[in-house]
Amino acid sequence: MASKEDLLLTSDDIDRMRRPRLAEMLDIAAGAAYLLSAEGQTTRASDERMTVLIVSAGTWGLITDTPADLERGENYQITVLTAEARENLRTLLGIQQKVRKESTGRPKKYTVERDGMDIFLAHVYEGQSIKSIALERDMSPTTVQKLLNEARFLAADNLVSGTWSATPGTPSYQKNLDVLAWAAEHATGEKKAAYEQLQNTLASSSHV
Repeated sequence: MASKEDLLLTSDDIDRMRRPRLAEMLDIAAGAAYLLSAEGQTTRASDERMTVLIVSAGTWGLITDTPADLERGENYQITVLTAEARENLRTLLGIQQKVRKESTGRPKKYTVERDGMDIFLAHVYEGQSIKSIALERDMSPTTVQKLLNEARFLAADNLVSGTWSATPGTPSYQKNLDVLAWAAEHATGEKKAAYEQLQNTLASSSHV
């Protein structure tokens, strides 16, 4: 039986050219993705359908992906599990939910790297509303919006640094442009200039 570490999946394990949407999601997951199956093959670089579980704080996503070939594009589907679905899955698997300690009166500390990026993924890539995310995560809409905005800047920084790819013609290309546009509008100084420069570069590339 494979261990948890054996099942870990990163974007380096797959063909980015043929699985661009899956690669981008694995970049965002940052080490919290697990290969459940690669049907018909024993290697991760297979041409068969892969089933991947994304697990991060407050968000579980189940992805099925078949790579692009000469006749068709990448077949990518993701289902984000609701809080109820996650709880029912834990029950079915016999996993006990950790009991939260009684509140000491201090507000819960959220981080943009964990909570913010989960919210960014749900809102920008999956289209979930701020209100829905707030209800699911037991947060105020104001907190959700604040973390989302911080995550947008972090995503824009990742695009500028090349940590995330922004390739014209990929399914997420327009979403990446929208993130850069938002960041450029709300940033100042060197940050604003860097976002605008990448916007111009991508715009020029798309017209070549």
